[in-house]
Amino acid sequence: MPNEKYDYDYYERGQASGKSCYSNYRWMPKETFDMCESIIEHAEIAHGDKILDFGCAKGFIVKAFHQMGYASQGCDLSKYAISNADPEIKDLVYLYDSEKQNIDKDYNIIISKDVLEHVSYEELPKILNLFRANCDKLFIVVPLGTAGKYIVPEYELDITHVIRENKAWWENQFLQAGFKIYKSAYLMAGIKDNWAHYSQGNGFFVLR
Repeated sequence: MPNEKYDYDYYERGQASGKSCYSNYRWMPKETFDMCESIIEHAEIAHGDKILDFGCAKGFIVKAFHQMGYASQGCDLSKYAISNADPEIKDLVYLYDSEKQNIDKDYNIIISKDVLEHVSYEELPKILNLFRANCDKLFIVVPLGTAGKYIVPEYELDITHVIRENKAWWENQFLQAGFKIYKSAYLMAGIKDNWAHYSQGNGFFVLR
């Protein structure tokens, strides 16, 4: 079902409300284009590939890919985010229902950036199996943890974060879901560069 934890306060005044790290969640073209170019190179995305951004929020990654000439769509379980999606790509994003698991198209690649840490431990295998059935390749970014805490302390500010595990734990989850790990790294130029001083704070994965 849609989830209203991710509401106006979460996106627009997350720091003031104590819900998240976000404040005035908005389109930032340079950062988003740099990120998408990095994803294209790292995940080896080709023109003609169909892309789904799972957990797209207001659709800014979808917008960047669209402007770069890639066939992209997005989904998110936040009614607020989808209702306030960027006007340019409003018809390319839709509300995800966790009960119906309404991904109804085969994609060449699914991108899931800063999403899976919000999922419960019980729900994670279902999401990964859903991905496995609907894409050829998967690009994942998650914050990493140790001893029940995130390595990047600021990630603790998001009260909707659930999973705080290390890279090996995540790799095991992907293998159990039937993926092969094509690439696995702690750092990736162009994404989360502001947290690069935490050398093991994030995990970047390309799965097939």
